[in-house]
Amino acid sequence: MPTAMVTFNGRITLPPQVRKNLGLKTGDNVEFVEVEKGQFAISHRRGLAAAPKRHNPEVDPASELEEANQSI
Repeated sequence: MPTAMVTFNGRITLPPQVRKNLGLKTGDNVEFVEVEKGQFAISHRRGLAAAPKRHNPEVDPASELEEANQSI
């Protein structure tokens, strides 16, 4: 069974076998679906890719992060 390690900032790298089986490419989105308490399934979210954000030096990164966290 493929495994992944969580980094200090919460990121994981999906193993190549998982990416291949899901048909994932760079920039694709995935969805984590809770199938039962403490267990999740990963699903390829087709057609939901958001346009990449461009850096705006006039926007405070901390306020952007706070805004993103509120939308979750």
